[in-house]
Amino acid sequence: MTDQAHILILGGGYAGFHVARGLRHAVKAGRVRVTVVEPQPYLTYKPLLPEVAGGETQPRDATVTLQGALKHATVIAGEAMAVDLDACTAVVHTEDGVERPLSYDHVVFALGSITKALPIPGLDEQGVGFGTLEEAVYLRNHVLDRIRFAATTRDDAERERALTFVFIGGGYTGVEAIAELHELARQEVATYPSLAMHDMTWLLVEAADRIAAEVGKPLSQWTLKTLRQRGIRVLLKTEMKSCEDGVVQLSDGSTHPSDTIVWSAGVTPSPMIERFGVPTGPKGHAQANECLQVVRDDGSVVKGAWAVGDNAQVPKPSSGSKPSYYPPNAQNALRQANLLAHNLLGALLDEPPMPYRHESLGTLASYGRHQGAAVIKGVQLSGWPAWAVDKVYHALAMPSMSRRIRLVAGWLANILASRDLTSTSAVLTPRRPFHEAMAAAKAHAKAKAS
Repeated sequence: MTDQAHILILGGGYAGFHVARGLRHAVKAGRVRVTVVEPQPYLTYKPLLPEVAGGETQPRDATVTLQGALKHATVIAGEAMAVDLDACTAVVHTEDGVERPLSYDHVVFALGSITKALPIPGLDEQGVGFGTLEEAVYLRNHVLDRIRFAATTRDDAERERALTFVFIGGGYTGVEAIAELHELARQEVATYPSLAMHDMTWLLVEAADRIAAEVGKPLSQWTLKTLRQRGIRVLLKTEMKSCEDGVVQLSDGSTHPSDTIVWSAGVTPSPMIERFGVPTGPKGHAQANECLQVVRDDGSVVKGAWAVGDNAQVPKPSSGSKPSYYPPNAQNALRQANLLAHNLLGALLDEPPMPYRHESLGTLASYGRHQGAAVIKGVQLSGWPAWAVDKVYHALAMPSMSRRIRLVAGWLANILASRDLTSTSAVLTPRRPFHEAMAAAKAHAKAKAS
């Protein structure tokens, strides 16, 4: 190993970002060099996506630019195509279409997760996920556009379809998303007198017997009551069987024609983990030991390979016969990343790695209207106090001081003023006005010539 070891981090999400940041002092001291491979130019702080969809948080305020925040590292815009764990090499496909071989001393798998989709008829064509900034922004614009369409059309069936919004998956992400978007839509509909006599249909479909299970049974029941009081229909022990042509068919036999079908039924580890030949657990996570080292089925360590965050299966201390693992959430990703940076530097000095230990601080959920649910060290909160705690935590967890200031300023502004209801869906076709101008110019030139 050279004096300046090369640490390759695959993934610039929350976990990968914090591993890279934790190595910044070692980079400045000349001990290591760090390369981060990530196709997106920014980190997305995913807990804020429901607020982005609801218009309470501006999209850019839920992101951190990688190049600016990780100046000590080499940030490559691209994706890893192959990793040879024995030869300690990787092949990266960069944004300019070139495949670059990279050698490393240590590789960190921080590829995160993707939406856990199912082969339901029509879902690929009609559904939209809720796991990226782009999806959140799209849904905000889409909901506003559907309401504007409903206010314009004279076709009762088309209006009802446009005003029907179906969400599949009642985990806290799905609950936060439908709560925020429902509030956005409620305020938008109030601006159209023509819709005063027409009701919206907001439907949350959950296969289990309760929603927002992450916050515990009492707060789950409170959440269910809160959503229903707002006019959101919640169907428990129900599944979507099909949504072909935008007609949602449920296991209870009901059908719901809709232009908006949101799939928020969980996530799964990045499929790249298995593609790279990394040892995996039963659900496709990189198999790691308590020190975040990638391990084979026999427990032996894969030299120089580490895993962290949503794509890692990190065992918890357990006295029972059944193993348990840390859940994939932001608080574990941050603390695992900090520990991994420490263990990487220790490995350069042949020091034994430290095990990951963390007692959960609790769970937070924000439901719009300054309402939320939270469990903090066993203490249950609901309503405005939970919403306030949620905001404080996420402001502190955002890894950028400028973004923290913008977030807090935005939340304070939302208390004093109504949320922005402007749709920006026209950005999807930015060249249309220019094409129309060119068409008019050509028609004018043709007419003048004749």
